[in-house]
Amino acid sequence: MKPSPIQTSAPAAFSNFMDRRGFLRQGAAFGAGLYLATSKSAVAQAENAQRTLKVGIVGCGAQGQRLLDACKDIPGLEFVAVCDIWNFNRNMVMGRFRGSASQPAQYEDIEEMLAKQKDIECVIIATPDFMHAPHTRLALKAGKSVYCEKMMANTIEAAKDMVRAQRETGGILQIGHQRHSNPRYLHLRDNVLRKAKLLGRITHCYGQWNRGVSASQALDMPKKYEIPADKLSKYGFDNAFQYRNWRFFKKYGAGPISDLGAHQIDLFNWYTGKTPVSVMAQGGVDYYDGKDGRQQYELPDNVMAMYEYKTDEGTMRAYYQVLTTSGSQGYYEKLMGIDGSVAFSESPTYNQIYREPNAQSWEPFAQGENPLVIRAADQVYNKFWEKPKPWTRPKSWLDVKKGAADARESKALENWILPVILSRPPHAPHLENFFTAVRTKNPAILNCHVEEAFRTCVTVLKCYESMQTGNKVVFKPEDFTV
Repeated sequence: MKPSPIQTSAPAAFSNFMDRRGFLRQGAAFGAGLYLATSKSAVAQAENAQRTLKVGIVGCGAQGQRLLDACKDIPGLEFVAVCDIWNFNRNMVMGRFRGSASQPAQYEDIEEMLAKQKDIECVIIATPDFMHAPHTRLALKAGKSVYCEKMMANTIEAAKDMVRAQRETGGILQIGHQRHSNPRYLHLRDNVLRKAKLLGRITHCYGQWNRGVSASQALDMPKKYEIPADKLSKYGFDNAFQYRNWRFFKKYGAGPISDLGAHQIDLFNWYTGKTPVSVMAQGGVDYYDGKDGRQQYELPDNVMAMYEYKTDEGTMRAYYQVLTTSGSQGYYEKLMGIDGSVAFSESPTYNQIYREPNAQSWEPFAQGENPLVIRAADQVYNKFWEKPKPWTRPKSWLDVKKGAADARESKALENWILPVILSRPPHAPHLENFFTAVRTKNPAILNCHVEEAFRTCVTVLKCYESMQTGNKVVFKPEDFTV
């Protein structure tokens, strides 16, 4: 019987797929841990790791609500404050606490919240990007630990200020690149790529996030919840339309290449452990240009970028596209190596890994209780739309006869899948990693430290320099340091 895909409710279950020697080493460490646990300090630390944390959230829009949903999966949290300049958002969030033993306090202004709500230990920041740096600095200076959504900022200078704020305060700061804590992504990086090297040398990466027009339309302000112009101005917004569509205006955000693309461009750096040497990007406001009654946005509604990396094995090129005019094929990432390739995503739809015919056999890696890969039940298709539908059959002239193939085609690829399924909200493991770091006062265990996120921020935002000049941007080492 083939092993079933592994399901997990926590990333720790996938920290290692160990050989026997690795198991013995872990066993020795575990034995030492038992000895240390007999000391009073170790017992106190263990108790501290289980205590309830008091949390405040700043930014109660769609992303803030997703993070709240993910926190339901994490024990030991008490939300004591919610903060948003728009009472409509606050009311939406307060409805989630209806019936609970205690109700969080409501605030419009983060400075008021931090001044009055002294019991807050952790602040989750899910505000528009241009507020990330000032809000993070305020919270860190107030002695709070901070989980800040990505992108960390819409300008490189603001991102640098977040790095400086963390250094100055020594506070715990996690940036919300949640794939860093996703067990499927960790399994692929740590076991398939680094330990077993099943794909061989990676020569190309690809990522995309395609979103349809219906998901990118302008949002109207509900009349009964309209925000007065003076309040919008107080918090840095020119008008209600820009407030509701801040991602498409450079004063507040950095467009879809940041809002969507930052998740996946981050993987290019994270998986290689490198930063790019160059980027060439094209994009524009090709649809939301104000014509024919369409809304007018300022930042590109589509971007295509190509990065070049110098890895230890040679040159790697990474392609990325983000569209807001078509949802075709959604979002996924792909790594292509000389021994195999993998297409994967946070979405369970994409989970295909296939071996090149001349590569080493993967059968030894499919054995035991914790296989690195498992055989797929169906044929692997390089293009997902090629998968035949059950109600159709190819016409006779399209049927491939045995042995008949274009000489330029590669041999058929073996079909495999990754045996890891995340059965929790995608942000839950990353938030849990943050809260564990707070409880144990150990920032070293954070899966996305601010300095790593800064390098991603630079990688993404330099696309605009390339688009504006029409030239390739060559990175310098100092671009990635603060």
